[in-house]
Amino acid sequence: MAVDRATGALIRRSVLHGTLSNYAGKLVMLAIGLLVTPFVLAHIGPTDFGLLALVGSVVAYGSLLDLGISGAVIKYVAHHATRGEEREARATIATALLLYTALGAVAAVLGLILAPFFPTLFHIPPAQHATARGLVMLMGLGIGISIPGAVPAAILAGLRRFDILNLVGITAALLSAAATVAVLLLGGGILAITAANIGVTLVTQALNLGLLRRIAPGLLPGWRDAAHERVRAIASFSASVFAVQVAGRVQSKTDEVVIAAFLPVSAVTPFALARRLGEIPQTLTDQFMKVLLPLAATLDATDDRGRLREVWLTGTRLTLALCAPLSGGLAVLGGPVLAAWVGPAYAGYGPLVTILALAILLDTAMWPTGSVLQGMGRHRPLALIALGSAAANLGLSIGLAPRYGLIGVALGTLIPTAIEASCIVLPYAMRTLGISGRAMWRSVLAPVIAPAGLMLLVLVLASQHLGTDSPPALVTVAVAGGVTYGMAYMILARGLSEREMVMGGMTQVMARWRARS
Repeated sequence: MAVDRATGALIRRSVLHGTLSNYAGKLVMLAIGLLVTPFVLAHIGPTDFGLLALVGSVVAYGSLLDLGISGAVIKYVAHHATRGEEREARATIATALLLYTALGAVAAVLGLILAPFFPTLFHIPPAQHATARGLVMLMGLGIGISIPGAVPAAILAGLRRFDILNLVGITAALLSAAATVAVLLLGGGILAITAANIGVTLVTQALNLGLLRRIAPGLLPGWRDAAHERVRAIASFSASVFAVQVAGRVQSKTDEVVIAAFLPVSAVTPFALARRLGEIPQTLTDQFMKVLLPLAATLDATDDRGRLREVWLTGTRLTLALCAPLSGGLAVLGGPVLAAWVGPAYAGYGPLVTILALAILLDTAMWPTGSVLQGMGRHRPLALIALGSAAANLGLSIGLAPRYGLIGVALGTLIPTAIEASCIVLPYAMRTLGISGRAMWRSVLAPVIAPAGLMLLVLVLASQHLGTDSPPALVTVAVAGGVTYGMAYMILARGLSEREMVMGGMTQVMARWRARS
């Protein structure tokens, strides 16, 4: 299973360097979100915040009208670009855009239909009925606009132009934060915030389209480029992606709906905050997931199975390596982090952060499998697996919520995710790609498990001796755990591409410093 030097260089360049190029943008966007959330919560209160989270969770199902088509656009743009088939790429893009335009209109209409009935479906106070109806209509319109606007972004992803996507993403995050703060300072509420962010969506789409016109004008389609035979190819690929998206939406958005069905709307707020913290590692890890799908499609176009195996091993290891220290840190320090972020009143919800952080870590560990197998067109069995896990998630959450409250809902997410990841998805990927258990242990698990164990020990001991009541003490404990993990990982990463890249970068920095000295 060894790969030659050229293979290693390609994987380091395409996965590691592509990942790092995404991180600057995502860190800026993440920081903006973390800073704006306490400001919004302080201005609108926990009830309106919970209503905003609830409506967002329900209306987010409208984004499923994407039907997995964006994944097909990424796959086929990467495939055809590798083979120089510009005309075929335009046919796929034009067909997808035509489908998306119709689906966006459906999403907007569904929002109008759902709005009058929404307040009566949940425990929403009468004083908020009008606000809830307005939110549903506005968010439905936003989904309808965003669906066809996803095509330029999918084309850029297929071309692996993540630098441009990050530039637009940073711009959108800054505009959204500025619009939200301005609305609140001017006395507006959650309806005005939602309306302002629709404008931000339109600006973002215009930026993507304009930049795409400059770098790849040959891929901009006309309506006449659409071909009915491409519908079948897109549908064949996207059907399974859509099923996985449905399952993911159930797992990530239905918990708030279950809580609102059994508990007051205000109970959605602590759960939404705990989930948002738990999703931080997933958000960061997503930066190289964007790289894997077009890379796998490129390698599949040349039938390079050896490199595909190495991409999966490297991608899965990096997923766990990036997610484990962050998720582990949140699992131990969830309560103090919540207190430092949104106030001491939420410190008691630390166990929620622990459970959700573990569930999200296991869910994220499966992402490289989905990306690589989609690039290969071998992702259909993942759809049935994901749907089964989502059904179990929903059933357990409904069954546990009345008796155990928020903790029961969180456990309803963790249990099926753990079974899905460890017993089904990862073994299936190993069989499909021809990877042995020994290779999985040596290349993926061993370099991550030992450093994570050391880090957790340091976090627990440091918390006991230094405390976590003050922000400086909390930061000190977190840094101690992070440094322990990083050092242990680099020691165990002998022969792995991460170590080679880090050591090479340090050597270059030292050489430049000596030359300047």
